[in-house]
Amino acid sequence: MDLRKALDTFYYSSALCDLKLMNKKFVDENITYNSLLYLELIYTMNGKCTASKIAEMLNVSKPAVTLKINELIKQGLVTKTNDPDDKRKNYLFVNEEAAKQYKIFRRQDNEVIKRITDKYSDKDVQNFCEMLNIMSEINFEEINGGEK
Repeated sequence: MDLRKALDTFYYSSALCDLKLMNKKFVDENITYNSLLYLELIYTMNGKCTASKIAEMLNVSKPAVTLKINELIKQGLVTKTNDPDDKRKNYLFVNEEAAKQYKIFRRQDNEVIKRITDKYSDKDVQNFCEMLNIMSEINFEEINGGEK
């Protein structure tokens, strides 16, 4: 098996899937692909997400991020909670109902998980998870300018 070819094929298929999704309407016409990306980012940061962190990770201006976050709040998809220790800091959360709805975006993930767990042993799945974690670590290092 050629690891480089498999990795390239995975990234290619993921990019095509995302581009196809970008051209579709999602839960309703007010939720854009860009909104879904923000929702996924906020959701995966699990209560540690701030506008500043998003701006830093995406290398966009904080006012642009704040504008998008305010739009998501107005749509009822995101809530903002003050940090009890620092009132200047706000943490972002995806509303639970929105989290259920926006999972449509990655519905193919459920099929991937099912096929992998049906075909491979728990140890194989654990090894695969470790491999994915290596890929994520390297991607996050790139996002953070080479820092681990």
